[in-house]
Amino acid sequence: MFASLLESPFLRASLAAATALAAVAFLIPWLANAARRRQYGDRDDKSDSDTLNQLHKGKRRTPIVGGIAMLGALCASSLTWASWSEPTVWILLLVAVGLAALGLWDDVAKTFGAKRTQGLSPRAKLRGQLGIGLGLGALLLLMSAYGWGEGVWSSAALTELSLPCTRWALPLGSVGFLLFTALLLTGSSNAVNLTDGLDGLAGGCSLVAYGVYFVLLSLAADPILSARLGLTAAPGAGEAAIVLGAQFGALTGFLVFNRHPAQVFMGDTGSLPLGGLLAAAAVLCKQELLLALVGGVFVAEALSVMLQVASFKLTGRRVFRCAPLHHHFEFKGWPETLVVNRFHAAALILGGLGLWASLGGVS
Repeated sequence: MFASLLESPFLRASLAAATALAAVAFLIPWLANAARRRQYGDRDDKSDSDTLNQLHKGKRRTPIVGGIAMLGALCASSLTWASWSEPTVWILLLVAVGLAALGLWDDVAKTFGAKRTQGLSPRAKLRGQLGIGLGLGALLLLMSAYGWGEGVWSSAALTELSLPCTRWALPLGSVGFLLFTALLLTGSSNAVNLTDGLDGLAGGCSLVAYGVYFVLLSLAADPILSARLGLTAAPGAGEAAIVLGAQFGALTGFLVFNRHPAQVFMGDTGSLPLGGLLAAAAVLCKQELLLALVGGVFVAEALSVMLQVASFKLTGRRVFRCAPLHHHFEFKGWPETLVVNRFHAAALILGGLGLWASLGGVS
């Protein structure tokens, strides 16, 4: 009976979440102590803005180990509870590890570099993200072509772009799918990275998005139920949902230490894979465009930076007092906790709208 219970992806996802949460709770205190001994923490001169540095002076030298702890917990828990024979599990973990390695390189270089400008250049980081995104798209195309894993992706279904609130889909073709996947992963990982500027902000907003995509992947694993709901049945979605369950648990454990006043930060080691894994999950359940709604807070943060840069270069004026958007509200005098709570509320509303658009909003 116990063995038959473990065949349930939902039960294994719950166990994966609990395992990852426990692993993070164990790893973070140990890693934080090690980081303090080696002075691996947030820089004193992190920002070019003296006002922002003054607002965040209490965060100096906070250990940047949350991303490392979450990655370790994600991998250990996923490989404990998910099927090793399902390619989607390995694909998701490869995306997470690749982006975490990119982020760790940047974190270490910025922390120990002689100047705050040292570290991974934006161009190098962008190349790395695009490369991982292209790799994700290529692996999924190979999975479809050779019938790897649970069920077989048809090439047409894989390379279509589903339109939320409708049963229509836009065919992209293999090349279009590769390019779109690379851009989606790059945009998502950068947007979460930009959001990671206040205690608990990126982690809490990500928790909502992971909850939504866990539900969508779980539904996509059932061909009959997904057909009734107008969703695309996704091969390996049940096992992929276990990986998202593990990330959900790891995030929950991290937020215990990251809530205000934060004891640890996730750094780029955590924020880049958080966004990238979300994008990969969206591709797997064919709800890519929905990510713009579910992750609307991330989109707003990224757009605020782009608008600020474009406006300053074109007119010499700034649209916001400071970008990303959460810093604008800090500069207006909002307490950090108020900004975070309002953004979390927005994330919850957008997550609910996202579920409605993908399920109740189907016409």
